[in-house]
Amino acid sequence: MRSPHALWAAVPVLAFLATPYLPFVNGPHLWLGIPSVLCWCLIWTAGTTVSLAVVDRFARPGGAGDEESGEPA
Repeated sequence: MRSPHALWAAVPVLAFLATPYLPFVNGPHLWLGIPSVLCWCLIWTAGTTVSLAVVDRFARPGGAGDEESGEPA
């Protein structure tokens, strides 16, 4: 059975797919001086990295397979 933490990876995908349907994003707005769609995509690009880090952190039980631990196999 899959870990429920893997659902975190679906959040940015859904945000990207919902972009054309969100009126507060898909309009003639400026956020931080750039078009809102571009800002939205930049935010969710960073969100993708965060969500994949969360999945990586919590999907492995007890740090199994952690190459950086320095312990011999």
